[in-house]
Amino acid sequence: MGNIFLSLLFTGTLFIQLNSNSGARDTLSLGASLTGKQTIISKNGTFELGFFSPNGSKWYIGIWYAKIPEKTYVWVANRETPARNRSGVLKLSREGNLVLFDAEGASLWSVNTTNKAFRAVILDSGNFLILTDGNKSETVWQSFENPVDTLLPGMRFGGQQKLVSWKSSLDPAPGLFALHMDPSGAKQFVLTWNNSVHYWTTGTWDGKIFSGIPEIADKQLFNVSVEGDSSGLYFTYMLVPNFNALARFVLTKFGQGQQSSFESTGWSMFWSVPRDACDVYGTCGAYAACDSRNLPLCSCDEGFKPTDDRAWLSQDWASSGCVRQSPLNCSTDRFIDNSVTLPDEGSSYAASTKKDCQEACLRSCSCTAFAFNPSSGACQVWSGDLLNMRNSTPSKINSNVFIRVGASQLSMKSKTTSIVGVVLGIVGALTVALGICSVLIWRRHQQRSMDRPADSSDSFLRMFSYKELKIATRNFRSKLGSGGSGSVFKGSLQDGTLVAVKKMQGSRQDEKQFRAEISSLGNIQHVNLVRLRGFCAQGSKRLLIYDYMPNGSLNSLLFTSNSTSKKKVLDWKTRFEIALGTARGLLYLHEECRGCIIHSDVKPENILLDGDLSPKLADFGLAKLMGRDLSRVLTTTRGTRGYLAPEWISGLPITPKVDVYSFGMTLLEIISGRRNLDLTVQDSSLYYFPPFAATQIQQGKTINIVEEGIAEAADMEEVGRSCVVALLCIQEDDEVRPSMRQVVQMLEGKMEPRTPHVPSSPLTDNDGDQSNSNSYSD
Repeated sequence: MGNIFLSLLFTGTLFIQLNSNSGARDTLSLGASLTGKQTIISKNGTFELGFFSPNGSKWYIGIWYAKIPEKTYVWVANRETPARNRSGVLKLSREGNLVLFDAEGASLWSVNTTNKAFRAVILDSGNFLILTDGNKSETVWQSFENPVDTLLPGMRFGGQQKLVSWKSSLDPAPGLFALHMDPSGAKQFVLTWNNSVHYWTTGTWDGKIFSGIPEIADKQLFNVSVEGDSSGLYFTYMLVPNFNALARFVLTKFGQGQQSSFESTGWSMFWSVPRDACDVYGTCGAYAACDSRNLPLCSCDEGFKPTDDRAWLSQDWASSGCVRQSPLNCSTDRFIDNSVTLPDEGSSYAASTKKDCQEACLRSCSCTAFAFNPSSGACQVWSGDLLNMRNSTPSKINSNVFIRVGASQLSMKSKTTSIVGVVLGIVGALTVALGICSVLIWRRHQQRSMDRPADSSDSFLRMFSYKELKIATRNFRSKLGSGGSGSVFKGSLQDGTLVAVKKMQGSRQDEKQFRAEISSLGNIQHVNLVRLRGFCAQGSKRLLIYDYMPNGSLNSLLFTSNSTSKKKVLDWKTRFEIALGTARGLLYLHEECRGCIIHSDVKPENILLDGDLSPKLADFGLAKLMGRDLSRVLTTTRGTRGYLAPEWISGLPITPKVDVYSFGMTLLEIISGRRNLDLTVQDSSLYYFPPFAATQIQQGKTINIVEEGIAEAADMEEVGRSCVVALLCIQEDDEVRPSMRQVVQMLEGKMEPRTPHVPSSPLTDNDGDQSNSNSYSD
C-alpha cells in the first residue's frame, strides 16, 4: 500500500513539475513536491534545501550552505521524526499545507497554513518562507521563527524560542543543551543543560552590550540590536556593510555557543561562550572528567570506560559518558581516589575523619562518591551519576574525590600490579636481545612511515606525512619566506586547497611534546589569526601547515627593498582596519583563548593579508613549539631588531607587554609606511622614527607622520588617536604600557588615551637579532 501511495504521489509530482509555470529554482509551487536528490536553491546560490542524511540511515529535510564543500546545516525540519530512507516526499499540497511524507504515506512533519499558502521560497538569507498569492505576498510561516541550533544574520531570536543543540555529530535530534530567554524574566539569555541546570548567562542587556559578551560591541563584523516587548527580549545581528563572508552562531553539541565566519579558507571562530569548554555543565557526561589543557577534553575516571566507543571517538561525550568496568555490590564495594575537583550537588555530612565520611557513604547503596577535607572537617557525599568533574593539578585540589567501585575492580588492579612485577622481571632478562631487535624494527618502521597515509587522532588538525607535503610543495620548490624558526613554502593539497608549509628548524621537542603543543594550538581560532590546518611530526622533521594568504605579508605592501621599486599604496582606511584587526588578534591570544599566549615576534612580516586584505597574525605559539619557556629570563631572543621591548633585551622576565611594545612599533610603521629603524635615510635625526613622531604629535603636525599620498583622504582624528596609542605602547616602562584590551578600546574610540612620554632612541642598545622568524617575507 505504501509503494502504491508513493508511486501515485511521485507521478502527480512529476506532472505538476513538468507543467509548472514558475520554473524558479528557489521555489516550491502549490501542489509541487521534492523527492530524492531534488533540491531548491536560493537565487544567489548560497543556501540549499532538500533531503540529507548525516549517518546514512535516517533522512531529514534541511537547509545547508550550497557553496561550502563540507555540508554545514543551519536548519532541520523533522529532527525528531526522521524518515527511514530517501524515499520520502516534501509536498506543498493544494490545500496549502507543507507536509513531509515517508515511503508509506505517513506524515512525519507538517505546517498547516489554513489554505493561505501559495508557494514556498528559500531566500539568500537562509530563511525558508511559505507565502500567500498576489503581488503583496504575506508570510504565513518561516524557518527563521522556528530555529534549530543555528542563528543566521537577520534572524530575530527571543521570546519563547529556543536553540537546542544536536544530540551528536550524526544525530540532529534535540541534544542536552539549549539557549533561551531567562525564565525568571530577567533581560538576558541563558544556556541550560537537560532543561534544568543554568550554566551560563549573557548577563543583562544595558542598551549596548550583554555584560557577559563584551565581544558583541565589536562592530568589525556584526551590528547587534536588541528589542523587547510583552513577550520578552529579542536579539538580532546583521553583517556590517561590505563584509562578504558567511556567518553563523551555532549552539554546538558540546554546549558552547560559537560565533563564526566563513571565508575562502574555512570557518573561523570569532568568539565562544562559555570560553572554557569545561565550564559547560556535564560536557563530558557521567563519570568523566574535563581538562581544557589537553585534547581530547574528556577522559573516563579510573574504573570506568566509555559507554559507546564510537560516540566517544566522535567526541560525543555529553550524550554518552562513561560506565563502570565492574558492577557494584553494596556490601563489598570499595573506593578509588581520583584527583579531580569536586563535582556539583554533593550533600554535607557530619564527620570528624575520612573513615567516618567513607562509612557514611557505604551505609547508603545509592551513594557513588565521597570527599573529605581534613583542614575543614567537611564531608560531602554524592548519589547518582557523577557529573561536572574536572581534572586538576594537586596544588589546586583541597579534597580528593573517592569514587565507589566494585571490589572486583580493585582485585583486578591488584592482580595487574602483581602481573606487572612478574613481567618486569622477564622483560629485564630479555632487554639485551630485544634491544638488538628494536634497532632493526625501528629502521623498518621509519621507512614505512614515509609512505603512511595522513591521519590524525586530533579532531581539529590533520596529520600529514612528510611524503605528502613533499608532493604538495613540489619538493619545497616555491619558498615564500624564511627566518630563525624555519622556512615557508607554498603548496597545493590534493583537493586544490592552497597552503603554506613551514619547515621548522631547531625544535628542541620530542614528538610527544610537539604533538601536545600542536593540539593546544589547534584549538585557537580567531578571525585575525592564521588558521593552522595540520602538522607533520615524522622522525626529526617538524612541519606546520597553514592557510595560504594570497596577499602575502604586510611588509611587502608597506616597504620596498630599494628606491626604484614600486609598491601598492594602502589607503588609510585599510591600514587602520589592519592595525585594529591585529590588535584584536593579540587581545585574543593574551586574554581570551585557553591560557595566555605571548606571540613574541609581532612585526609586519608576521601580519598576513587574505584576499580582502584582512589581517591574520601568523607564527603565534612558535616559541613553545621551539621548546622555549617564555616565563623565564631568556639569554637569547626570538624577536627582531626594532621591535624588541627593552625588558627583553635587558634579560628581565617576559610578560604580554612585550607584544604590546612590538605592536606599537608596528603601528607606527603602518601609519608612516617606513621602518622605525632605518639607517639608510639621509637625515640622521630620522634614523629612529618614534621620537620624531612624538615631536610632531606634540606640535600638532600629525599629518607629517602619515605616508605621503594617503594623508588627504585619511581620517586625521583616527590618525592622531592611532599615533598616540602607538607611542603609549612603546613606553620604556612595561607597567606604563596599556594592555591589548585597552589598545583595542582606544583605537575604537571607546577609551580616551593618556598623553605618552617621548620615547628615547635605542640605537646604542637595541641590537636584537635581525634574522629571526618571518612568515611570508620576500
